[in-house]
Amino acid sequence: MRLKGCAVLLCLVCFNSAAQVDRFYGEPVELKSNFIYFTSWQYVRQGSFGWKVDVAEDATEAEKNVGAWLEGDGTRPAKFETYDMPRGIRLVAQQAEKVPFQPGQIAAQVFDEGKYKAWYTIGATADPEPFSSKDKILPGYNSHIAYAESADAITWTFPKLGLIEYAGNKDNNIVFRGDLDGSVRGFHGGTVFVDPSSTDERYKMFYLGIITDEEWDAFAAKYPGEVDTMARRTDVGGFRCVVAVFGAVSPDGFNWTSLPEPLMVQHADTQNVCYYDPNRKEYVAVVRGWQVNQKAPGFEKENIDSWIGVGRRSIARSTSRDFRHFSKPEIIVTTGADMAPSHLFYTNCATTLPNIPDNYVMLPWIWELESDGGATWLLSSPDGDVWSRVPGGPVVQLGPVGAPDGGYVVCSGNLLEYAGDKWGITYGAQPIPHKYPGRAFDKRKGLFPGVQGVGGIATWPKGRLVALQCDEEGEFATVAVVPRGDRIRINASVKPSGYIKTQLRTFGGGVIEGRTFETADRIIGDGLQLPVTWSGDDKLNHNGAPVILALKLRQAKLFGIEFY
Repeated sequence: MRLKGCAVLLCLVCFNSAAQVDRFYGEPVELKSNFIYFTSWQYVRQGSFGWKVDVAEDATEAEKNVGAWLEGDGTRPAKFETYDMPRGIRLVAQQAEKVPFQPGQIAAQVFDEGKYKAWYTIGATADPEPFSSKDKILPGYNSHIAYAESADAITWTFPKLGLIEYAGNKDNNIVFRGDLDGSVRGFHGGTVFVDPSSTDERYKMFYLGIITDEEWDAFAAKYPGEVDTMARRTDVGGFRCVVAVFGAVSPDGFNWTSLPEPLMVQHADTQNVCYYDPNRKEYVAVVRGWQVNQKAPGFEKENIDSWIGVGRRSIARSTSRDFRHFSKPEIIVTTGADMAPSHLFYTNCATTLPNIPDNYVMLPWIWELESDGGATWLLSSPDGDVWSRVPGGPVVQLGPVGAPDGGYVVCSGNLLEYAGDKWGITYGAQPIPHKYPGRAFDKRKGLFPGVQGVGGIATWPKGRLVALQCDEEGEFATVAVVPRGDRIRINASVKPSGYIKTQLRTFGGGVIEGRTFETADRIIGDGLQLPVTWSGDDKLNHNGAPVILALKLRQAKLFGIEFY
């Protein structure tokens, strides 16, 4: 994507304190926001069952309560009974609407301190700069970082900070360069995120750069077995192509200090993401991984780039307690048995739902090698570790052949909330295939000349990334949660011939009086905040106790539940 003459976007994620705490599992569940959104089965009870032994009418109470599995003798028939068994529901990913940028608009990456902020990349100037090492850095790995801010994510201010020289002067908004003071690190595929637990390092940068032999050797000696040998590649056009992931820190997002050691040695040549997970109390990096077999003994140093043709691009995860050293990345998403063997996960675009830190999603571009293109899909996770693709097809789709978005579509950054009750994430698209020899728009003559790529925001109505969909009759119950309010309303779309009804139970108790299916008012219509009532009353009447919500649905799409 091209933004105001700039290249790759950066991703930002806000987080909380890094204090270590004990963790306990089970119910009731503490919600980290006022919302439950159904992007996965995280908050839906799996259901249970029991075999009830048939007994005589005059059986004692003890005989009536005999369990078939542990205590039954097998001589009497037993009846199968289910409890809170979900039925008639499925998860369906919802397609986004692509809204191209207005003139001068760029990608908002975080809403912080009452404004939208963006850290974005610009290319190195072609003019000689005696203080720069850019002539030694692989092209594409020598981007500089600039800053912009906006009140509405449409009209942007590009402050002249006067910090770093570029094109002969400091009259610019550049805040970081990786080619100064003899450094050959450069910058490629990075992220900036906000860390409110720190004052001196409130902003953190995570990016791919060139690593020297001395840095490689020092890292390998300090962290045995953690070096990704695929990060050492042969030269490309005479430029060194040996890479690692680096970090930088800043108190204000303007004045940056590069950390002296690599955070990890990994061939992560994509849009890498880093954030702090307040649920796990650790930094999490989501990077490019490679699903590839180990070489046969004796051939380790022959044709060191041979993994390129057989290694499948995948998504890997790494963690850190201090943002100084990350664990060796482990693959969490790769080409599955349910996918075409020629489809690869090229990007990750890991994020959380806006202001909901316990709801994890990814919007990766799946690269389809057979067409050198592809669209953006939706993945979800209940914990940030285990991921699955949400059924329903791509959520940010291709346009017609030859259109500005007809070749491939890639998302980056964070899901953010925008005006008009919208959620959105930045996308970039091209009319040509990914590797087509014609990326330079002004020189392209062979395929779709004159058709420029496009960037914009892929949007959904607030909360409507995934529908818990019921085509006919269905029901389910939630896990027990601690309500963050005395009322609830739902984000749903219900046909006039359908309904949603809600029953309330206390955790470990029975149905709350007056909050039964029989007294529940039938909900129909379409709205982001449809009130839930029982005989016209909207109070939960839970007296501060944890609750389980049981729902019956017909011809409905349920997106979320809000406590208020």
